[in-house]
Amino acid sequence: MAPAGGRAMRGSVAAASLALCAGTCAQAADKPPIVVGAVSSLSGPGASSASVQAARAYFDTVNAAGGIQGRRIDYTVVDDQMRPDVARQGAAALIDDVRVVALAGGSSVLECGVNHARYAQARLFNLPGAGVDPACFASSHIAPMNAGPYVSTANALTFVHQVLQRARICVVSPALPGMTDAFTQAVNDWSRRMKAATPSLDVYRLEDALPAVVQRVAARQCQAVVYTGPEGPSLAWMRESHPALAGIPVVLLTASYTSHTARWLSDLATTEAIYAMAEFDPWSSSSMQTTDWRRLLVASQIEPSSLSQGGYIAARALVQVMRGMEVPITRASVAETLERTTLWSGGMMAHPLRVAADGRHALNRSALPMRLIDGKWRVAHHGWITD
Repeated sequence: MAPAGGRAMRGSVAAASLALCAGTCAQAADKPPIVVGAVSSLSGPGASSASVQAARAYFDTVNAAGGIQGRRIDYTVVDDQMRPDVARQGAAALIDDVRVVALAGGSSVLECGVNHARYAQARLFNLPGAGVDPACFASSHIAPMNAGPYVSTANALTFVHQVLQRARICVVSPALPGMTDAFTQAVNDWSRRMKAATPSLDVYRLEDALPAVVQRVAARQCQAVVYTGPEGPSLAWMRESHPALAGIPVVLLTASYTSHTARWLSDLATTEAIYAMAEFDPWSSSSMQTTDWRRLLVASQIEPSSLSQGGYIAARALVQVMRGMEVPITRASVAETLERTTLWSGGMMAHPLRVAADGRHALNRSALPMRLIDGKWRVAHHGWITD
């Protein structure tokens, strides 16, 4: 049962939304909706709904205020189940629906690689809250809000090398579909750029017995470990690798910058240095945008995470673009507007985000190291680290 305070919070939010909607929702109901889609990995190992939950919550607030141009937003989310065939079918349904003006807020392990060519052909922009597979960051009509696991791996290595000043670095990576080669390239490219010793890279299958993987990594006598997997596998790794790797700093990627991870690893953090690379402002930021995001999450009972930040930013960015349009909102007009405006300059990340007609997008490439202390994530370095 939800606590009384939670019921009161939801009741007050609902009442405020109804009052706000009273004079505008009838008008929005008379016009066809603006359909926004998403293809997201909602089931399967490492899946998360946080990004689409935050995007949906933001769209709900827009609808409560009367929508855009008197039209409400219908948010259609497809679960790709981490299966290429399902991702392909889900995207095809969204592409074939002429009412769909854009995709926003998704977080899929594999759908960019499966669908990027069809999005380009249909001139349908996809703005994931979190991109994962390599095609998310190299496609003309896909522009994620996050820096992504490969850039974040490079940023984590820079943090370990330059800030923690560790020379012998081990990278541990679960083998997720289509990602192993990209992690190998990210590690090798970082080594060349930094003129540093190439970190070891241990890739394992999720079904592999972890004790054997831990023994293999421990034998390398690492001075620091960068773990590249999503939150679920990272928690399993942290538990299994202790105490074999006791005393060795571990840097997790942004998928582990969650309150859930903070709770689960709080006991280990009393004796171990555990870090996570945040790709957006820390939750404690007092910026107006982060404060609005926090308020939305509390009202919607969504746990704080970088994924929910990405989903929120994707939804808010698309809404701001559509609100600035003086022409009817269609797939074509949204694409044209995206290609000639700054998609996001509202804070919460190090630099503005832009998309371009030729695919040369200016994407998020920064991360802020956080350290788990006393059960909470604390800023571990004074500035953004940018690949």
